[in-house]
Amino acid sequence: MGRLLLPAVVLCLLPLTACGTDGPGGLGGRGRAEHAAEDPWARLPDLPLARRDGPVVVWTGAEVLAIGGDAGDECPPRADCAAPNSAAVDGAALDVADRTWRPIADAPRPVPAYSPHALVGEELFVVVAGTVLVYEIAEDRWTTLPRRIDGWYQPVADVDRLVLVSGSDEQGGRADLVWTPATRTWSELPDDPLGPSFDRTLVSTPRGLVLGAHDLVESPGAGADPSYVEAALLDRGTGRWRTFGPSGQLGAPWAVVGDRLVAVSLDGTDGGGDPPGDYGRRVPFGGRLDLATGAWSPLPDPPQPPAPGAGGWPVVALDGPLVAASGQLYDDATGTWREVPRPAGPVALPGPAVWAGDALVVVTGEEEGDSWDQVRNNGVWAWTPEAP
Repeated sequence: MGRLLLPAVVLCLLPLTACGTDGPGGLGGRGRAEHAAEDPWARLPDLPLARRDGPVVVWTGAEVLAIGGDAGDECPPRADCAAPNSAAVDGAALDVADRTWRPIADAPRPVPAYSPHALVGEELFVVVAGTVLVYEIAEDRWTTLPRRIDGWYQPVADVDRLVLVSGSDEQGGRADLVWTPATRTWSELPDDPLGPSFDRTLVSTPRGLVLGAHDLVESPGAGADPSYVEAALLDRGTGRWRTFGPSGQLGAPWAVVGDRLVAVSLDGTDGGGDPPGDYGRRVPFGGRLDLATGAWSPLPDPPQPPAPGAGGWPVVALDGPLVAASGQLYDDATGTWREVPRPAGPVALPGPAVWAGDALVVVTGEEEGDSWDQVRNNGVWAWTPEAP
């Protein structure tokens, strides 16, 4: 894969963006800091939409899409409100190399912050309140799948099909659904062998679909028994499941790295209680699973968890050449770590991020403040890590 170049010349696309220093669409938008020579992050043109947090951010292979997100201010930052902030319907597409934004069609309904989504070919599926919205990239239009689902389902791209996995069996078992765009038909995955469970997740790997879950028992993780993550692999050809032994891990989001699943988390717990804790030891959340051998293993020489507010910029991007999580950039090929640098300027927390080729792109961020006008930042940053 060739390295993505970020030229210094800024090209603008009118009327969506402008080359001036005023307004959220220009390089000089609120919170803009001059890009210092030592700052590894390149500052790209701000997202040229109303300030927001948590837009759906996707790399299509040609552009970065940013869609929806929370744009209202009904619920103040850090407040616990009965209803969330109102969400946006608009979106835009970024050509990272040319540093230009263009508008895209509005979604048919508001897309809340961090809405679950999956990209299958040229179609982006977004789950919003029981409806699966479909953005057809080439045609720049939205449609809706002909079936409503409940809020437990999460979308997963699996080669040329969409899988909707039920996140929990706590209110009864639900079939995991499959939508095949080529035939526009629904089907179901075979029943899995893990039994009633919660925190169910699926990831697509070259060897098949891997289900991760925790046993659905009374008070999971209480007492001396940690609630370890379990896993099973579904062979696409045979429709048969294969289970793996005890993991010794509590679980974290998986990245697929060849034949391995990698959960990058520096956290762990002893179960609470008096030292040495109910578990008698520190049990990690993160770890690895080798799908070829079936062996679980700990993360190799992970760094110590940082103090609150310290450490690297906590960008999360699991779908690229390296794994960004927990403020670290992890290379599973070498088992090495490096801290994700923080960009210049006041942005404390990153928004959603994706790998665009070899570049890590972050869209929006959050600053310190008491109002959303102070907190939301529509900045866009790109970092191409150098080879160690």
